[in-house]
Amino acid sequence: MKKCKYCGNELNGTSEFCCNKCESNYKEALEKDSRKTKYFILGIALGFLILLYGIALSNRASAIGIGIIVMGIDVVLLPFTTPETVSLLGYQKSKLAGRLLGILLIAVGIWVGFI
Repeated sequence: MKKCKYCGNELNGTSEFCCNKCESNYKEALEKDSRKTKYFILGIALGFLILLYGIALSNRASAIGIGIIVMGIDVVLLPFTTPETVSLLGYQKSKLAGRLLGILLIAVGIWVGFI
């Protein structure tokens, strides 16, 4: 069964959205997201560089944990998900899933770096 691209409700017809409001919200959200992708990439790259710095310093666990935490914060603030996830859950629910996984990434970073 097809689902609305924005809210994830099941659809009966051949359209991609359940109503015009969902379609306009989806287009508006995609436009906002497209402006933020460079910040997302920058945050992931920064976290990765911190992670590599920790590895280069003979497995310094605190730097590795901080790198993972930085990537987790980036995913929580900018929860971009794959098109497959959006088609499976809908845009809103995929954002929530992304944020939950970002929180999990922060928890892993705390565990690796400080526990």
